[in-house]
Amino acid sequence: MSALHDSGWLRLTEPDGASVIIVNSCGFIQPAKEESIQTSLRFHEQYPAAKVVMAGCLSERYGAQLSEGMPEVSGFFGNRRPELIAGFLDRVLASAGEVFLPAYDAGPAGWRIPRRRELLSFPGSAYVKIAEGCNNRCAFCAIPLIRGNLRSRSVDDVVDEIGELHSRGIREVNLVAHDLNSFGRDRRSEEDLTILLDRIRGLPGRFWVRLLYLYPETFPESVLGIVGSDPRFLPYFDLPMQHASAGILEAMGRKGRKQSYLDLVARIRSALPGAVIRSTFLVGYPGETDDDFAELLEFQNQAQFEWLGVFSFSAEEGTRAHAQQRSRGRIPAGVTTARRTAIEAGQKQITEGRLDRFVGTEMDVLVEERIEKENLYLARGYPHAPEVDGLVVVLSASMTTGEFARVRITRRNGIDFEAIPIR
Repeated sequence: MSALHDSGWLRLTEPDGASVIIVNSCGFIQPAKEESIQTSLRFHEQYPAAKVVMAGCLSERYGAQLSEGMPEVSGFFGNRRPELIAGFLDRVLASAGEVFLPAYDAGPAGWRIPRRRELLSFPGSAYVKIAEGCNNRCAFCAIPLIRGNLRSRSVDDVVDEIGELHSRGIREVNLVAHDLNSFGRDRRSEEDLTILLDRIRGLPGRFWVRLLYLYPETFPESVLGIVGSDPRFLPYFDLPMQHASAGILEAMGRKGRKQSYLDLVARIRSALPGAVIRSTFLVGYPGETDDDFAELLEFQNQAQFEWLGVFSFSAEEGTRAHAQQRSRGRIPAGVTTARRTAIEAGQKQITEGRLDRFVGTEMDVLVEERIEKENLYLARGYPHAPEVDGLVVVLSASMTTGEFARVRITRRNGIDFEAIPIR
């Protein structure tokens, strides 16, 4: 969007008034691929006067094949040089069937992204990507096939962007990467995640920093000291552990084990008693036995994560896990679904129990939006990452969206909180 604006191209409008509709696609798992294709075809059908362009990860991985099989889509643009989108759209308007998959252009200063004029998040919140790609090579993951190897931004580039966002009214910075812990390891410098966080700590002003996607096997213990010493760094940790069975973890290419994961959870909660932990499980992995799944259930009960996402295994071509279906055995879809349902049912009780400790406490929240025609606002506290966790529903006639407010949590309603402002 920023590149289009800078080139004089961009004027946002409703779909029926657009000359070009860009669908930002995902190619990570099969359901996401299908949704990206169906969305592109739906827009072509509903808005025949517009040219539909598919951008992003699905285009990056399958652009040439999709171009042959989807004549309804006028162009396919990869995910690696967003700043080149304007020239690509000029060519799309002149013809059809354009496919453009430019390579990364990362110099010695590190990988850079264009500065964003507009944000698509709720008021006061922004995602800041500090690295792209991944070197971990988990057997089930197609990220390296789609996004390539790790490429980090420089510390200066990230800190400058955060400072600029804060000056524009951003109150919550969500640091994201496919693996935050690996930040800086691709470059011959001493910059790493700890140094980055320390530099962010030197910025003035009141804002939140939330750390998303911390690879548990290489969790930097120094992060606990930074979070504990500066209240702007939220005690919220997203640790995708995937499984607990040693056999499944080994097949996945993960170095962690159930006990090492439990030990990490214990260390985090010992250092930061108010810590909130989110994790991710993957069920139905090739060769997952009833005993493996029973061990995962036991681990879930022992870890007592505040939040947990559960996903069914998707065999992605080009990954080691795709080939493991032949050697280890494919799990029937019905079995996978039943296992996922069991994990989700158990987690509902765990999450509600973990959230009860906040009832009656005071909490700073970031106000996101007003519920129309009601004296109610939707907000989030430190236990709530954007879009994936619960919310705080605040009873108030007047609040400012995009700003902090102090509230008292009066009750838990499912996985959400109800609250009243206290000043």
